[in-house]
Amino acid sequence: MKKSFSLLELIIVLIVVGILYSSISFSLSNSSLNQAADQIISHINYARHLAIKDNKMQYYPLNSNEIEMNRSKYWFKQWWQIRFSNDSTDGYWYEIFTDLPADGSTTNFEGTGGKPNKDSDYELTYAKNPNGKYMTGKCDDGTNYVKCGENDKKLNLTKEFSIKKIIFNNLDSTKPHIIFDNYGNVYLTEGDKSDGGDINPYDKDKRVALLKTGEITLCQDDNCEYNISICISPKIGNAYLCK
Repeated sequence: MKKSFSLLELIIVLIVVGILYSSISFSLSNSSLNQAADQIISHINYARHLAIKDNKMQYYPLNSNEIEMNRSKYWFKQWWQIRFSNDSTDGYWYEIFTDLPADGSTTNFEGTGGKPNKDSDYELTYAKNPNGKYMTGKCDDGTNYVKCGENDKKLNLTKEFSIKKIIFNNLDSTKPHIIFDNYGNVYLTEGDKSDGGDINPYDKDKRVALLKTGEITLCQDDNCEYNISICISPKIGNAYLCK
């Protein structure tokens, strides 16, 4: 007579399998969350490094070209920043860029989350990773964004790390971005576009500084059961894992 499992033994086996499955799922989820957080921390600190290294201060324009005149006058609109976005096509993604004057207008600056007027401006607008890819998680055929294949796809948090939700605390939740001046100080807004561009770069009402620790919580489910948080120091803007 063949031996068979008793009902009790089958229940025990199912429980053990369930525990093992949960442990493996949690381990994989935790691993991808940590990878996403490590990457974002590295990129926030890289954006800050770019801002300090690439000082946009210009006391005098280099020539009489209207773009150059604006580049000198509104240098503070060109600070390096990292900005997070979310759409129905690509989910959550972010990019590292610096604005550039597009023409003689004081409000028309490039690099604000889409394609610059000319392909050549990519070189001056978007940061690049070590492999020469533009640091934006959004791409298409080149009509509105960087051409796919030319961007760093790892900056798409939903496709690369299964991020389904991001919660921002002490940051702009509607259009979250972290902007660094040439000293590495961190700000939360680019300034009001309707002000003509001619504002004091340190006007507390127009360019809000980060005065409390900012927090970015990455979630792999809608209820944020699986999550990890990144903290950003006020004023100096260095990023690290929250305790």
